[in-house]
Amino acid sequence: MIAHHRHTALNSLVDAYVESSVIADDVVGRVVTPSHRSVRRIRAGFAEQLRRLPARETEAAATPATTATDADADVRDLVDVVLGLRGELTPADRAQLLQRLILSMVGFTGAALEWVVLLGIQHGYNTPAVRPDQVRSLVRETLRLYPTAWRLVREAATDHEIRGVPVSKGEHVMIGTHAIHRSGAVWDRPLDFDPSRWERLTDDQRRAFLPFGKGAEMCPANGFALKALEHLGHLILHGYRGTVRIRKRTPHARTLLAPPAGWTRLTKSG
Repeated sequence: MIAHHRHTALNSLVDAYVESSVIADDVVGRVVTPSHRSVRRIRAGFAEQLRRLPARETEAAATPATTATDADADVRDLVDVVLGLRGELTPADRAQLLQRLILSMVGFTGAALEWVVLLGIQHGYNTPAVRPDQVRSLVRETLRLYPTAWRLVREAATDHEIRGVPVSKGEHVMIGTHAIHRSGAVWDRPLDFDPSRWERLTDDQRRAFLPFGKGAEMCPANGFALKALEHLGHLILHGYRGTVRIRKRTPHARTLLAPPAGWTRLTKSG
C-alpha cells in the first residue's frame, strides 16, 4: 500500500523511515535527536527517488484527457497518490507528503490497531464468537479512551474567546482530544471502558468524539481508517488467541498516544 513493487532503494527508504522515526521515536520512545536527523536524510532520499521515477508515472494524473476513473485505476500505492497530485509541488514537497502519509498509515492507524487488539484481549473480545458489530463498538470506545491523535492544533480564523480567554486571529490553539473524550460533562462514567455506550450515543457525545479532528481539517482517512480498524481488529480477535503482558501502566505519549511498554502474543486459532 505504501510503495507497491517499487525500486529497492525506495522501499529501503520506507523501511528506514518506519524503523528510525515512526517506531523508534513515536512508539518506543528512544532518543529523539538522531531520529530527526535521519528524517531529513530520508526525506532527501525520497525526493531524489520521486524525481527519478519514469515520466509516465508523474504525468498520468496531470493529463487533461485522463478521467477520474482512469486516474483511480492507475493508483497502486501511496507513491502514486503523491505523484498524481496537481499543482506546483517540488519533489521535496511530495517527499514530505509521502512521509506524512506513511506516518498516518503505519503510526496513527498502526498504534490504534495495537490498542484495539490489546483492549479486545483484556476485555473478552478475543474469541471465535466475536461479531463484527461488537468490534465496531470496541474500536470506537478504544479511540475514545486512547485517541492516537491525543491533541490537535488549529489556527484561529478570527479573534474570539474560549471560556473567557482571549484568542487572537492567527494564534495556534491546542485541543486536548484525550481530555474531551474523558470529560464527565459529556460522557457517563468517562473513565470506564464500555463499548456498549456506542449503542445509545447522545448528540453531545457525537460532537465530542474527535479522534480524526473535525471540520475542514478533519483527517481524510476518517472513514477508511475506521473500516480498516474494524476489519483487521475482527480478523485478529476472531482468528487468533492472545496474551497481553504490560510492564508499565501508562501509555507512551509523544506524537502518538501508543500503548504502554509490554507485549502482546498472538497464536492462530485451531
